[in-house]
Amino acid sequence: MSYYSYTKAEKIIGCEKINKKTTGDFYIVMGFQRSGTSLLSKIVSSCEVNFGKSNELKKAEITNPDGFYEHRKINELSWEYLDQSNYNSTKISNFDLHPKNKSSRIKRLFTVKNMHEVLFNLSKKSKKIGLKLFPLFYYLWKDYLPGHKIIAIYRNPYSSAHSYLNVFWPSKLSFEHALNLWIQAQKDLLYHITQKESLLISYEDLLDEHKQDNIIEKIISFIGEGDKNKIKSIVNKKLNRNTEKANEIQKKYPKKTEVDEVFRKLEEVKFKA
Repeated sequence: MSYYSYTKAEKIIGCEKINKKTTGDFYIVMGFQRSGTSLLSKIVSSCEVNFGKSNELKKAEITNPDGFYEHRKINELSWEYLDQSNYNSTKISNFDLHPKNKSSRIKRLFTVKNMHEVLFNLSKKSKKIGLKLFPLFYYLWKDYLPGHKIIAIYRNPYSSAHSYLNVFWPSKLSFEHALNLWIQAQKDLLYHITQKESLLISYEDLLDEHKQDNIIEKIISFIGEGDKNKIKSIVNKKLNRNTEKANEIQKKYPKKTEVDEVFRKLEEVKFKA
């Protein structure tokens, strides 16, 4: 659902015209970092959904040897947009996306035009386009996307936080802060999936051999094509390697009611395999 309308300035520089030319079915892969978004993107990509050329995507690293499926320009423009706004990354619930000042307002116009051009160029290459977006980034892009669906994934909060700290912020952020980031991201995710046709799956369920077949079949049905055996070859049970450590942390960690509440809501909303 969108109530967005183009401003006079955006119309003058051609944003609306580019938007009208952008066609295709967009599939938005969404989730918190280290929650299986790259694995899910690889699965979605195997269903003939194009995330961009290899030289347009973030390069694979040891933490994600099969690739991130993140479009570098999409990522770059998202951070530009936030940098030009009053958004404060130290206050995780602060979503003031209005431009900082007149200079930022002008820069924002051209950032938005570049966002439209990226989407248009992707739509020229394929009828099915994939975008991997954090829940926060989706706020910035959703009004400019043509018809699209959301396929979201979440993971046990303690597994996500543990992996997030090890990969991105070893010894620099507290576990408490990582959990708070997880809470905010999942609240946004839950909001987003109520606005569009969506599919929510659990990372742990996807790796569960008793639930995997149903989930894969649901993904194929949601996208409209895909090969079940090909997808099964992508999913590796070893990917859930830090579950034991996460369970250990969860037992020792002081009970955090909000984490439990958000996780319970995700469990209620997910596709029941």
